[in-house]
Amino acid sequence: MGYLGLSGPVIKEDNLFQRLFWPGDHAGEANALGQQGFWICAVVAIVSFVVLTIQGHLLIALLSLAFFGLGGVGVREHSTAAAILVAAAYLLNQAAGLMTGKYPGAMTIIAAVLLLANIRGTWIAARWAKRGDPEAIPERMHETWRDRLVDQFPPRVWPKARGIFFCAAAIYMLLDVLGTVALVRHASAPAPTRHVQTIYVPSS
Repeated sequence: MGYLGLSGPVIKEDNLFQRLFWPGDHAGEANALGQQGFWICAVVAIVSFVVLTIQGHLLIALLSLAFFGLGGVGVREHSTAAAILVAAAYLLNQAAGLMTGKYPGAMTIIAAVLLLANIRGTWIAARWAKRGDPEAIPERMHETWRDRLVDQFPPRVWPKARGIFFCAAAIYMLLDVLGTVALVRHASAPAPTRHVQTIYVPSS
């Protein structure tokens, strides 16, 4: 029924960029943004894991994989807290990169904006979910592997993995903050004394 457009709300044809970065206040677009947020977090998790593993930071790579991967599950399940933490961590990484002279590329900037858009999307979706109207939110599919991954996997995992995510988020954010503070001190120190060993989670 969902594929035929006979169930769920009718989504108006807004501008593509508006729907990506500033969705309308209805369940259809909020649901689509939740799916989008899941995939963005999954990509960031995989890229971070690969880059950090290559750099020899295996433990931080596993932490990044858990944090961004479970963060994507939380975003799909309308967790505004998860969306805020993931966006804040990503932006903090980029700020730390700027301090070392690494300027973000176009894809990095787009990813950051989309992660910020997830915050509003999860807030809208959470409001619709609280209304308890099953007709308002589009049906979650299960026909293909993609449907099972993005629609069926998150509601099964999030209730059990929520605690793991917030523990991973606390450790990840602590490392991020310590690394950024160390970089700030390193940048402000006089040239002859700049021998500070930084704790920095490399950006994906």
